[in-house]
Amino acid sequence: MEKVTLNIPGIHCQHCVMNIKRESGFVNGVEFVSADMEGKTATFQVASKEALAALKSTLAEIGYPAS
Repeated sequence: MEKVTLNIPGIHCQHCVMNIKRESGFVNGVEFVSADMEGKTATFQVASKEALAALKSTLAEIGYPAS
């Protein structure tokens, strides 16, 4: 697995982090690691490039697109 940190400008509060953590748990090959609300980033462990692409798609679908 590879650790990846994504910029997610839509993170504003702990509720945002909770949504990201919950929804990323449904993506095969992805594990949520942590989030930084001030830095507007989230870190994940991803198993493959396909898992990363699926994660980015899921984040966009729930209103937190990664830039």
